[in-house]
Amino acid sequence: MKIFQTPSYDRFCLFEMERKSKDFRGMDDNVAYKNKQIDNVEISNEGRRALREKLREVKPKVEEPIGYELTIQDTNEVEWEHYTSMREYSGLTLKDGKYNLEDVMKSMMDAYETRYNYIVKEHENGERRISYDLTGENSLTLDEDLAGLDRAYNKRLANLAGYIVCQQTNDGSKFFQTTNMKKNTAEQKEYIDTAVSMMEKAQKRFLEMREEPKYTAGIAKSRMTEE
Repeated sequence: MKIFQTPSYDRFCLFEMERKSKDFRGMDDNVAYKNKQIDNVEISNEGRRALREKLREVKPKVEEPIGYELTIQDTNEVEWEHYTSMREYSGLTLKDGKYNLEDVMKSMMDAYETRYNYIVKEHENGERRISYDLTGENSLTLDEDLAGLDRAYNKRLANLAGYIVCQQTNDGSKFFQTTNMKKNTAEQKEYIDTAVSMMEKAQKRFLEMREEPKYTAGIAKSRMTEE
């Protein structure tokens, strides 16, 4: 066990602080540290008016509104709504840690399809009414809604990449403690790129099938692994 000594400079500072503290407590004759009775002071009306004027001069000015209102395009609230919805949906299907990478990918594709169908249904009668914290109540066109969903899906793909990294680096003896770490890193990137590419193709296939008359809900994840 190591015992650390206080440096001599620090001990000197501590001694000085203690000495000055004692000197301060012993300054009974110093009027600056005595409690003395202060006589009442009367201020004339002119003095009060002058004081009020002076306070007005030093009072900080309230900034006027800049006249700029946040819009849907200024924030990521649409994207965030769809992202959290898909994440929560996947959380319902992936439980107890008893799932593998394929299960995760199918769950993400299923969540995307479910959210896509929800958006389309909400726009059957026109624009979708929404209410967000930053932009308040507003309405979205179908194109705006689906564009937000696409951005949210890309974030989910980033989550997928993170999941793969966690799985491969969970046991250091299998990754970080190997003799050729550079090679393993390259293989990991290739593995991630392949998984993300599969998800991007699955999204494209779903959008094509979605326009077909024979489309049925739930078909996206069943076609995910098709080449």
